Amino acid sequence: MQEEVGLRGAYTSAYGIDPEVAIAVDVTKTGDTPESRPMAVELGKGPAIKVQDAGMISHPMVRDLLIRSAEAAGIPYQLEVLEGGSTDAAAMQLTRSGVPAGCISIPCRYVHSPSEMVDERDVENGVRLLLEVLQSNW
Repeated sequence: MQEEVGLRGAYTSAYGIDPEVAIAVDVTKTGDTPESRPMAVELGKGPAIKVQDAGMISHPMVRDLLIRSAEAAGIPYQLEVLEGGSTDAAAMQLTRSGVPAGCISIPCRYVHSPSEMVDERDVENGVRLLLEVLQSNW
């Protein structure tokens, strides 16, 4: 969807679909490796629910829906504040008259390198969280 080169796909897709709510799925950096910037996201502690990043602030309704869904299903999660970079949710929330948007992020070491690393449990719990939200009556 061309997220890495200006969120182009998210802008056009969200405009064409005109969704009531949007949830991006992405990876995020971790702060648990030597010489990394301090960050409260770690591998193996669950998917991260985005609070904000350099391009967007998650809509409170979407953020709270993700948190409530994770807690109700017993899914471990982390809250993410990313100082640099953004995600497709930034484009989706600015489409048309605005779309409530948020993001489920999978913690990832060595983002944008040939040796990216995730914890399989974080990926599985991210999928579980997304399914919980999609099956809810939010």
